[in-house]
Amino acid sequence: MVKINSTEFGSITIDGKKYRSDVTVNWEGKVKEVESESRHLISEKEFFDLVFERPEIIVIGTGASGLMEISPEVLNFAKKKKIEIISMLTSQAIKKFNQLVEAGKKVVAYMHVTC
Repeated sequence: MVKINSTEFGSITIDGKKYRSDVTVNWEGKVKEVESESRHLISEKEFFDLVFERPEIIVIGTGASGLMEISPEVLNFAKKKKIEIISMLTSQAIKKFNQLVEAGKKVVAYMHVTC
């Protein structure tokens, strides 16, 4: 079972491995380092990469200060597809992701590791 261990400004540790960029991770432990097209916005491209995994829930870590935003188009699309989006500071989002994985949910996360 995948576990996000911790985050600090500029990095995130998943299953003991440190990543120094934003990442996506799914409930099966697939981790992908990503560079968002817009540094502080989850756009349709990033979102479609997450939806490709067919999750029930998407957890978005909005960074240390919560500056990452989600475009209105993404929120509308998620609502139409009945995908729950949970958005919170990355430090809180990792705890939520881990809880959902432990509960057996099909969850995918996008974790922003800076501001």
